[in-house]
Amino acid sequence: MTTAVVIRDPKAYVTPDVWDREVALLLRNPENTRELAEAKFGQAIAYLVTCGENPDLLMGPSEQVDEAWHSFMLDSIPYHHFTDRHFGRYIHHVPEPADGRDSKDGGPLVLARTIGAIRAAGFEVDPGLWGMESAATCNQCHAGCHDSPK
Repeated sequence: MTTAVVIRDPKAYVTPDVWDREVALLLRNPENTRELAEAKFGQAIAYLVTCGENPDLLMGPSEQVDEAWHSFMLDSIPYHHFTDRHFGRYIHHVPEPADGRDSKDGGPLVLARTIGAIRAAGFEVDPGLWGMESAATCNQCHAGCHDSPK
């Protein structure tokens, strides 16, 4: 018996208007092509959905995915609507001091755990956006990126 694997589509979590708006906002960075902006936003959505569904798992994004998360979060109305609709709560961004990056819970270990969790949640992972060398200098996800205190 064969079991079909269902790959989740990040575009299913926002309206087409929100998708287009967030990609357009990422295009303000001249280094982003439309294809790259769409990939970054898609990976940010996969990351946020995984965070929202795993509130007790310490996670953190790569620098490229973090760029898309920052952009989405700063566009606060659609971001708040997204987090409230899908998780019933706001997913906060809680930066860690840069010197905490090499702690037992920071840096590459968190990134590897995050990649595994995103895959386990059924999303494709774009390896070009999740290189271990690109671990964000802030491990902004305490207790799975939700609003629990440290």
